[in-house]
Amino acid sequence: MSDDTPGYRAEIWLYPLAEDGSEGAPIRARLGTGAAPQALPASDVPGADAEPAGPKPVVILFSDDSTLFFALRMRDVLRNSAEAPPVDLVWYTGENALSFRQMAQLLPEGPAYSLGPKQLSALAGSDTVRAIITSRVYRALGDAIKSVPFRMGAGRPCVISFLGGLDFFPQNGFARRRNCDGVYLFPTSNIEAYREAALEWDDAWQEVGFGHPSFLRPEDPPADLASRRDIFFFTQALSPSTKRGRMHMLQALAAMARANPDHTVWIKLRHLPNENQKHLHLERYHYPGLLEELDNPPPNLKLTACTMDEALATAVLGITCTSTAAIDVVRAGIPAMVHLDFIDNYRDPLVEPMRKLFRGSNLITPLGNMLEKRAQAPAPAWVEKMLCPRDLGDRVMQTVARFETRPFQITEAPR
Repeated sequence: MSDDTPGYRAEIWLYPLAEDGSEGAPIRARLGTGAAPQALPASDVPGADAEPAGPKPVVILFSDDSTLFFALRMRDVLRNSAEAPPVDLVWYTGENALSFRQMAQLLPEGPAYSLGPKQLSALAGSDTVRAIITSRVYRALGDAIKSVPFRMGAGRPCVISFLGGLDFFPQNGFARRRNCDGVYLFPTSNIEAYREAALEWDDAWQEVGFGHPSFLRPEDPPADLASRRDIFFFTQALSPSTKRGRMHMLQALAAMARANPDHTVWIKLRHLPNENQKHLHLERYHYPGLLEELDNPPPNLKLTACTMDEALATAVLGITCTSTAAIDVVRAGIPAMVHLDFIDNYRDPLVEPMRKLFRGSNLITPLGNMLEKRAQAPAPAWVEKMLCPRDLGDRVMQTVARFETRPFQITEAPR
């Protein structure tokens, strides 16, 4: 496809490496604009000496579908804050596991720019951005911020890390976040556990907060909820972990579809088959293939690769096993079910941690209640511990402001 082809969409996308293997300048992709990808001018390269025009932006990093979901929701949260800072969504290609389809679907305008490992390291010490926000502490970022003199440096961006989602083993991520300037955690029990671990560190200034942009307090139920007819099962790449467990879910969904011919039961795919083979969570036994093995599937049992927001716009009920999508459904004010009694669940390492996190939520649903669509409202006490107030954007920007006025900041000596 030539650059002047009408409707050009960049098939080559963004390349962090030059032909000789060295890192080149960031590449910007303008999807659907008719323009081919172009290299950023030198003045636009992160860390350049040019004076920024206007307020310095907040950078949100992403590298796969999970981190892109986080970045999009974090951008919305910041845009709705009182300060409403400029926000750049930046694609970190050093650990990329994002398909072209997902990028085009979720971020059709493309990222602000892309970064390789060396560029991300440079950005952490640059004075061109106000803050770097991420749900994953990438190796290049973690290495850049781990020295105490660096953390005490003046003029650099505030580095804030969130949990990636439902974290069943958060202690593993505490140490990776110890050098961040801001750390936002949930549920509330994780905050106390983190602070206890941090008593042994005392490396430099750090603020610990509560929340996540996907884990906001529930909205009121949609006004049209009673007239909706779409039931969604939100798949997870790793769970159920066996083919029998996945067939159990497929057969249960088929039974729901047969019993409710006036509804459509959608299986919302996380990845398409053979997509994202470098993803941190590589899916086995994909549902499109399993559906082909199902005897006489009902016509109202269907597959979709729509976005989460599109699903929530029409869903009357959301069903998950061990997926973070359960929180998305609750946040949207839509009835939610967490089903953990599938076949071979004892072989699934995510089931018991999920059961622990959702204990007391009223959302764990046995098979009989799921088949009859008997959902319960989430327990208020559980919501208070798991989901944060909707002023998250204001609190994040307050963390950035306090970082900028923290005591004992080191300025480099004149050269």
